[in-house]
Amino acid sequence: MTTAPSADFVMARLQQEAVREFPGWAFERDGSGWTAVHGDIRFTRPTLAALRALLRIHRATRGR
Repeated sequence: MTTAPSADFVMARLQQEAVREFPGWAFERDGSGWTAVHGDIRFTRPTLAALRALLRIHRATRGR
């Protein structure tokens, strides 16, 4: 019988993917959700998926 990975393991893997996708950004999790910080720019969203979607839009609008 196999066991499913823990929620903490899954979230750690998703955070690693976010760091690879958005170099230079730091990702933090707290009670209100997820925050991404890059210099003076700070975005917070309730889920990591929503935060990554916002960062993709931000990157596209900045031409990167």
